Amino acid sequence: MQQWTVTYEDEGFILEGWAARRDDGPDLRPGVLLIHEYMGLGEYMLRHMEALTGLGCVVLAADMYGRGVRPSGDAEARIESHKYRYDRPLMRRRARAGLEALRRLDGVDPERLAAVGFSFGGCAALELARTGADLRGVVSYYGYLDTPDPGLASNISGKVLILHGALDPVVPLSHIESVSRELAEAGVDGRIIIYTSAGHGFANPAQGRDISTGNAYVEHVDLQARETVSSFLREVLPIRE
Repeated sequence: MQQWTVTYEDEGFILEGWAARRDDGPDLRPGVLLIHEYMGLGEYMLRHMEALTGLGCVVLAADMYGRGVRPSGDAEARIESHKYRYDRPLMRRRARAGLEALRRLDGVDPERLAAVGFSFGGCAALELARTGADLRGVVSYYGYLDTPDPGLASNISGKVLILHGALDPVVPLSHIESVSRELAEAGVDGRIIIYTSAGHGFANPAQGRDISTGNAYVEHVDLQARETVSSFLREVLPIRE
């Protein structure tokens, strides 16, 4: 996997993401915008970048917070993430800046783009889709599903995949009902998978493995979800390996 740093801007605000691609493959490949959890862009995202480049995609791990803004703990992460959770226009604009940076990368097919986000990033990916961004597919891993503007779902042009843990104390199951109704009323091709043995953070090994906390890594669910996402991306992009 080739990996390099990408500097881009959102209305003059400097952002620094990571891009990656596989050494071999066609000259023009689908692009995937990868959006981090509330801890910000960090090494825990590398495993997801590697999986996506392995499919034959060019990946940009976006930077939602800004160059050099890397929270050192939960308190700092909460402050940063709340700037965007409670200002959805800002969240949408920042995510779109990442999408445009992805579109400009060498070798990216601008007609085959998708977004994949985790927790905070899942929320950002869904909000990006609600802007009418040219995305063939959007994946939310245990993302925040509430939105102040459910009517914007009518702008979603691609397919949506939501992966959720039934034991999640952060995103209650009632939000699944709400987003399901939102997507159905907008006529969006949405798919929701609920893992009964998982909670929040089930694809992040940094969370530990104590499922009683409601926020833990669950290896078998992580593997199942990865296969589901790979199949989804092959379908919507499509991917020609």
